[in-house]
Amino acid sequence: MKKTTALFSFTLLLIFALCVPSGQRAGEQGTVLSLGPMCLWAASPQPPQEKKPQWKSREEYDAYQAIAGERDLHKRISLGEAFLQKYADTDFKDLVYVTMMQTYTQLNDSAKAMDAARQAVKANPDKLEALAYLSFAFPFVFKADAPEATAELSQTEGDAKHGLELLQKLEKPASVTDEQFAQYVKGQRANFNNAVGFVALQRKDYTAAVTSFKAAAEDNPSDVYTFYRLGVAYVSSDPRDYDNAIWNLARSAALAKAAQNPSGTEIERYLKQVYISYHGNEEGLADVGTLAASSPTPPEGFKVTPMEVPKTTGNASVDAFNQTFFQLKFGGERAQKLWDGLKGEHFGVGGYVESVEKGTEPGVYLIRIDIVGQSRAADGVYDVELQDSTQPNVKNLSKGDAVHFKGRISAYTATPNLVITLDNATINEDEIPDQPRVAPKPKPRPTTPTRRTTRRPPQ
Repeated sequence: MKKTTALFSFTLLLIFALCVPSGQRAGEQGTVLSLGPMCLWAASPQPPQEKKPQWKSREEYDAYQAIAGERDLHKRISLGEAFLQKYADTDFKDLVYVTMMQTYTQLNDSAKAMDAARQAVKANPDKLEALAYLSFAFPFVFKADAPEATAELSQTEGDAKHGLELLQKLEKPASVTDEQFAQYVKGQRANFNNAVGFVALQRKDYTAAVTSFKAAAEDNPSDVYTFYRLGVAYVSSDPRDYDNAIWNLARSAALAKAAQNPSGTEIERYLKQVYISYHGNEEGLADVGTLAASSPTPPEGFKVTPMEVPKTTGNASVDAFNQTFFQLKFGGERAQKLWDGLKGEHFGVGGYVESVEKGTEPGVYLIRIDIVGQSRAADGVYDVELQDSTQPNVKNLSKGDAVHFKGRISAYTATPNLVITLDNATINEDEIPDQPRVAPKPKPRPTTPTRRTTRRPPQ
């Protein structure tokens, strides 16, 4: 799910509020981003014996009020930076950083917002608003291939678990009702559990991910991303739980559609791939979507009928692919035993080019091949990935070209559809064009001669 969007920023503004600092008079303007009593609930709990923060001078207090009251977002950032430089020993450093965090969120600058949140936590490890922001934002900006990815996952796990601990200590202010307080705690608990689940998902600890995402879904049954990630965790488990995976992906797709979430198209596409890979076609998927739109949990006994073992088609390539790899779809001990026997073996059949891409090294190409009918019918879906091809002319192949290939079986993925990876793969040389195909120039449209009308003189 993709990076920061307007919807993402808007959601964050609804979730995180700036708390009124100690010393501010009731009704005084200044906390522009405050959402009423919610900001009081987010106040980080302090042990009774701990010294409360104090303004060191009226000048310091007024300088902060200037920040909080400034409506120009860029000026507010400048005032915040000047405040932190001038009052380096302030007791309210964490509060200023939270103000800047929210301001950067309004400016759609998630990187700087996260930096400000991290500084707020550094100043006050119990700053609940900053921990909540970091936990919410992290899945949208995380890059699994970044050098610091492992450290970031550990940091986020620690932030989220600490946030859950703080929520348990949080006391209800007298100014809010029991229901309001419970709703706030549920929302933040869902946020933190979602972050813990996301970390487990990246670590491929799917059992732990399912546990955390289910807890988040119980507290917030309307979050698009919770149900999407829960579906991914189920379909990645071993053995794969397609019934729960499909239900939760369908729930996510329905919520995304209702909210006009820009991620909805991608979620719907992934759901269809998983469903067709397991069931064989789209029959019944619409009914699942209708049910999932009305309930966060499936009805008792909910099952999606798996496709039967493919019957012989008469197409030697399709039949060889299905007979060799079909059982890998379902995971479990049987699939593992099959894979243990297949890995490292050579495989080759015929198929149709889906795409050709440059590899990471010069002169190396990645070729994706369609074999079964479902893959040929869908753009971006393929059955075999030929890696490390050094045949220079493969770049001349076009989508839909019929080819025969062979290579060493090295890896596979079963979701959202089964894909087999072949290393040291080659394509029959006589099927590779020597030159790129040149698209024929469109023929000029025939012109219709203009008929000249001779006007007769009036009689």
